[in-house]
Amino acid sequence: MKIEFSKSFRGKMLFSVLTLTLCLGLTAMGYGSAVVSVQPTTVEAPAVGEHLTLHVDITGGESVAGYQFTVNYDTTALRYLSAANADYLPSETFAMPLPGTDSVTVVAAALKGAPLSAGDGTLATLTFEVLALTPFRVHLTEMILSDATPTALAVNWTDTRLDGTVEMLPAERTSLFGNYPNPFNPETWIPYQLADAADVTLTIYGANGRLVRSIILGHQPAGLYHRKGRAAYWDGRNDFGERVASGLYFYTLTAGEFTATGRMLIVK
Repeated sequence: MKIEFSKSFRGKMLFSVLTLTLCLGLTAMGYGSAVVSVQPTTVEAPAVGEHLTLHVDITGGESVAGYQFTVNYDTTALRYLSAANADYLPSETFAMPLPGTDSVTVVAAALKGAPLSAGDGTLATLTFEVLALTPFRVHLTEMILSDATPTALAVNWTDTRLDGTVEMLPAERTSLFGNYPNPFNPETWIPYQLADAADVTLTIYGANGRLVRSIILGHQPAGLYHRKGRAAYWDGRNDFGERVASGLYFYTLTAGEFTATGRMLIVK
């Protein structure tokens, strides 16, 4: 017999599990250094009846002890099979998938005393059966990361579509995110996303407002620039190739008419 939980019940259950395992007090924060997205960006489309596995990946995590997210999917194209905690959190982790009618919520928390996770990796895997080769979207929502103190960080989500291949849709809006790691020494990555193709430049200023470095990233297509290798990169040097001193710095991303600024800290 299949048992369905209401969304309100699943939410209460989620809160209870996290509170029991981590003693979580969810303090909302703005966009931080971590970026979470559904992957892969491109794979060969499976046939009807075959399995499709998606990964919920994290980039630039810091001291992560738990997570909670909900994935909504098109039930005319996919049937949910399973969800599992991946290898980002330590083996001493409690994980629980809570499937709904057209969504699945996954909550996981490292047990007390287990080492915290940082950097890049895969939080969880989701497996679906393909019911029809029609375009569909998978929405990653209600994403929360937590450390053991605890604090929680809400992060952006992306969409995935199956249409001959599985590919990441262009970002709905152009955005700049927090650099990772932060603080850092001597290098850092600055993730962003483009809703439209644009000429992109990253400009770095000192706390006194003086120009430190101008990095021309060139003309780039719409898409996600979250991971190392795609995100903007700064090696901690000025325009003369000299290492800059410890302290507070500001970075400004310019993409077409879009401009946004973040701040970062070098600690030596």
